[in-house]
Amino acid sequence: MQQKQIALAAPVLAALILTACGGSEEGGSTASSTKAVSGSVISSPETLASADAAQSGSTQDSRAGSLQTKAIISGTHSLTSGTINRLYGPGVYNQDALANTIVGGPNNQKVSNRFRAQHNGHITSVRLYWQPGRGYSSGNGGTIRLRIMPDAGGLPNLNAAALATGYYSPGGAAYGSKPIFADAHLTSSGNVQAGQIYHLVLENVDGSPTYNYISSNNAITIGANGRPSRWVAPSDWATLLNTRGRWLDLTTNPSSSNNYYVPILQLNYSTGAVQGNSNMEGGATDPKQVFTANANQPVREQFRPSSTRQVSGLSVATSASVGGQLLWRIVENGNELASGTISQWSPNYSQVANRSGNRVTNYQWYDINLPRTITFRAGSTYDVEFLPQGSSQWKFADQRNGADFGFRWPAAFTESQAQHRRGGRWINAYHWDYNQNRGGSNWPVVLHLN
Repeated sequence: MQQKQIALAAPVLAALILTACGGSEEGGSTASSTKAVSGSVISSPETLASADAAQSGSTQDSRAGSLQTKAIISGTHSLTSGTINRLYGPGVYNQDALANTIVGGPNNQKVSNRFRAQHNGHITSVRLYWQPGRGYSSGNGGTIRLRIMPDAGGLPNLNAAALATGYYSPGGAAYGSKPIFADAHLTSSGNVQAGQIYHLVLENVDGSPTYNYISSNNAITIGANGRPSRWVAPSDWATLLNTRGRWLDLTTNPSSSNNYYVPILQLNYSTGAVQGNSNMEGGATDPKQVFTANANQPVREQFRPSSTRQVSGLSVATSASVGGQLLWRIVENGNELASGTISQWSPNYSQVANRSGNRVTNYQWYDINLPRTITFRAGSTYDVEFLPQGSSQWKFADQRNGADFGFRWPAAFTESQAQHRRGGRWINAYHWDYNQNRGGSNWPVVLHLN
């Protein structure tokens, strides 16, 4: 399988074609205007507020008779805030493509994955996506030291004592080109505290780190599509790169190729808790992978929650290549629980590119307040359908959640599945071949909870 990926060389990024498991690119800061839906209200353009200014969240009301629901529509928020806990769905983090960060290499780079701890306790292991192959690794891949370090003003405090330490060596796999998904086990000497910022620092301690090195992979969005998460504060989940002693924050600020990064990372706690984001392949490459929905080929995200959820709002990222209306429905066992339409009479679809020339579909977020709160019962199946009306056509870009590669809930959003209708039946979406029926993928959909 060929996949576009951004290769990092120093802090300049160059585009390469990689035979690997991942969809890739990086992203930016704007979104186009949004429209109205029948019976509901959707947001004005998403703006990326500062983390401090937006902690309390922002809501917009919609009324249906005497009933009222509220959906979060703007701002960035702490990972431990109640606002983030009200978001349920695979689109909390979006992905256009992949981008690698070399650990070691000619400039002997360091990488930091910054995170706000969502749990208390020891972090006993971490799971990452390593990329070998030409342009991404050299020699035996080196020996990567992984340390959990405290924060110092957004950067890792490398003078402090590590809270956990481990080592990873890819061995013979470094000489191939297949992606490596591996757990690195850590020895802990201190607890992390929920709500505090920490860094997973990757440093190559091989005797020849400029020759023996490997890359860690990141999810990215291209500038025109906004940051990978429109809700999570960039302070709370970020990729940083140190080149020649200078740290670059590739989540808060775009890279030289106008891409925004977030880590592909799962943190495993001694308590059994899991934290992270493992979106590890994007289907936004245009025209190769993006899906065009029409009246004969609609799409849906099929949810099966493990616990009961009270749903009051809905967000979806898409764009209209042929203007018209998009009917949305929430269905349980063939029974419609709620519905409405998104109106986009003028097409708003376009290809967008980063400075390396990699092209993906654009999209904008449509935020819908439901006319009433709907209960998604644990273990039941609920279909969130998107049905183009008339001759309208809509672009949808899926993302693979990493469950097929050892990532676990909730780092991998496994309580829903992207599907599309083909030949009169619903099948799972697989952006390498939409005729195949394969799991592990999601459309960019988010449900808002009470």
